[in-house]
Amino acid sequence: MGSSFNISADREHVGPWAFTGEQVRESVVRHWPDATVSDAFENFLEIVADVEAVESARPAELSYNLRHGVFSFEDRGSPVAPLTVVYRVLRDLAPTVPVVWWIDYDADLQPLDLTRGLDAFIAGFPA
Repeated sequence: MGSSFNISADREHVGPWAFTGEQVRESVVRHWPDATVSDAFENFLEIVADVEAVESARPAELSYNLRHGVFSFEDRGSPVAPLTVVYRVLRDLAPTVPVVWWIDYDADLQPLDLTRGLDAFIAGFPA
């Protein structure tokens, strides 16, 4: 019911990601030229990307919080499309930075592994 998933750098072991919102935009558009990335509004970028070859019928819809360095997406069906976007952006911009995820109502941080490929990244997210 209305929960969202969040993904950020593992700040217990490293600082926040060093990339900018403009770099996020460039990465998304490089991978999905028809994607839309909003201008910053109240410190958020809104991202919509039609991720081909993904089992989801809907495009990936997610946001990036510029102030806190957190990707977020709603719990609506399969998380594969938004996770694909996050994975591609992070592989471009912060491939060696440890990553964690959590559900908005439970700040129990869980690791995600960028090093073993997209399938392993998605499999590490048991939502």
